[in-house]
Amino acid sequence: MKRKMTALMMAVVMAASLAGCGANANANNPNTATTAAAGSETSSESGTAENTQAAGGNTLTVAFAEGGKTLNPSQATDSTSAVFINAAYDQLVTYGETTDANGYKIADTGNIQPSLAKSWETSEDGLSYVIHLDENAKFANGDPVTADAVIFSFDHIKNSNYTGFLYTLANIETMEKNDDYTITFQLSKPCTIFFNLLQMHIFSIVNPAELEGMSTEEIDTYLTTNTAGSGAFEIEKWEATTEAVLNARTDYWKGKVALDKVLVKIVPEASNRVLLADKGDVDVSLVIPPKDLATLEGNENLDIRSYESVSITYLSMNTQNEALSDVRVRQAINYAMPYDSIVTDVLSGQAKKLDHVIPSAMPGYIDTDEGVYTQDFDKAKELLAEAGYSDGLELDMILSNGNQDNADSAILIQDALSKVGVTVNIEKMERPQYLEATSGHNFDLAIAGYSAFVNDPGYFFGNCLYSKGEYNYGSYKSDRVDAIWEEAESINDIQKRYELYGEAQLIVAEDAPWAPLYEKSTIVVTNKSVTDYKYYPDGSMRFAEIAK
Repeated sequence: MKRKMTALMMAVVMAASLAGCGANANANNPNTATTAAAGSETSSESGTAENTQAAGGNTLTVAFAEGGKTLNPSQATDSTSAVFINAAYDQLVTYGETTDANGYKIADTGNIQPSLAKSWETSEDGLSYVIHLDENAKFANGDPVTADAVIFSFDHIKNSNYTGFLYTLANIETMEKNDDYTITFQLSKPCTIFFNLLQMHIFSIVNPAELEGMSTEEIDTYLTTNTAGSGAFEIEKWEATTEAVLNARTDYWKGKVALDKVLVKIVPEASNRVLLADKGDVDVSLVIPPKDLATLEGNENLDIRSYESVSITYLSMNTQNEALSDVRVRQAINYAMPYDSIVTDVLSGQAKKLDHVIPSAMPGYIDTDEGVYTQDFDKAKELLAEAGYSDGLELDMILSNGNQDNADSAILIQDALSKVGVTVNIEKMERPQYLEATSGHNFDLAIAGYSAFVNDPGYFFGNCLYSKGEYNYGSYKSDRVDAIWEEAESINDIQKRYELYGEAQLIVAEDAPWAPLYEKSTIVVTNKSVTDYKYYPDGSMRFAEIAK
C-alpha cells in the first residue's frame, strides 16, 4: 500500500544537513584563463576601485576565498564548486524556508519542496519512491527534462569515483521509467534522508542530449568546464584563480530570477576580502576570519551575519601510526588539547568547543558530559606513561596553507603537547598536497575540517567514521561503530537512528581517533543593498534566491 503525498505536503524529518546549454565557461583547465569576458581584465587582489567596485542595479558582486575545482556535479565535493553548479543546474527537490533566532532566512531542511519534481508518492515501508516531473521544466537549450535525463544523470553519479558513495548512501537499487515524466526508485533498504540527498548539487540533472556520443571519460572532461543543466544562470566565464561571470537566463523555466548578473572575484587573502567589503566594492564577502570582524563592525552599510553551522574542525590521528595505534596515546592527546584558548584567542569567540564528534546543531547530537574531554595535563602524562612514552614522543602535524585559523591553532596545539612530552613538528602544505596526504593516510596528525552537505548523523558517520568512509583519514575502524551505522541506515525509524548514533558518539569518544576542537559559526558579510539572502547548511550560496 502506498500513501500519496504531494510535494507541497511532503516533509522529511531530518537531523537538520550551473543555465548553460553546453556553455563554455573555460575551454581548458579551470586554473588557466582562456575565455575572457569583455572588459573583465581585473586583478582579484588589487583592491582598486576601478577593478573591484561592486556593480549597481541587479548585478551582485561577491568575494570568494577560492574559485572551486570543477563544474561537474558528479565530481564536485567542495562547497565553492557547488555554488556554480547550483546556479546552472536544478535538482529534483529543494528545501523550504524558515528563519533562525536572528530573523535571518535559512533553508528549512525538514521541509522538502518541489523543483524539477512536482510531486511524489512514497511507500509505507520506505522502499519505493514514485517521482513525477514537472512537464514545464526545460534545459537551457529548450529540451524537456525527462525521466531519461534523470536516469542518465543518476547512473553517471553511481559510476563516479568522486561521489558514487552518495548514490550508495541513498540505497537506490533500481530506477524504472514509468513514462516520459515519471520514475520509480526502488531502494534496497530505507533511507530516511533520501530527499535530503536528492536536493544536493551532486544530484543535479544533466541533459544527455548535450553529451550524446561521448564516452564516460569524455563526459567528465567536458562537464569539468562546461554546463548542461536547466538552472537559472548561464556561466559566461569561470576562471578558478581569478573570477567568474554568471548571467541570469531570461528564459529560465521557473521564470527569471531577481538578479541579472553575478560577478565572483577570487580573493585568497582574507585581508583583501575585508578591505573590499569595508569599501563597499563587493556586495557579499565570505570566509572572513573572526579576528577581522572588528574592522567591519562600525560600518553602517554592512550586515554581519553569523549562522549556526554544521562545520567542524578537529585533529585527526592516523591510527596506522605505531604510537597512535594505542588508544591511550590518542586519549592523552585529547586531554592535552588547548580547547578554550583556540575558541577564545583564535576564533575570537565566533565558535564553541566541539564536545562530541558531531556538531550540536546536528540531530542526534548527545548533550551530555559523558565522553567529553577537557584539558588535563596530569591525566595526559599518566596515559602516555602507561603506553610506554614517559620519555616523550615525536609526531608530525600537517595542515593546509591559506587557513590562518588552523595555522594559529597549530601553534597552540604544539605548545600544549610539548607540556606533556610530545614534540610536534608542523608542516604546512599547499591544498592539493595536503589532500593527497590525508586521503592517502600519509600523516601522523592533521588539522582537518568537515562541513556536512546533509545535516544528518548517518551522512556524517558514513563519510567520516565508518571504516569505509570517504573522509576517514585516520583509518579509524571500530566493528561496533560499523555495525551501528549499518543497522541505523537499514531502518525507517528516525528516532531509533538518533539513539544508535548517540551510542556511536560515546564509542568514538572512548576510542579517540580525533581530538574534536570546535564547531564554527558561518560568517557572511553583506552590503545592506542585498535585500534577500538565504543561508543553506551546506554553506553553498544559491544565487537564484538572492535579491539586491
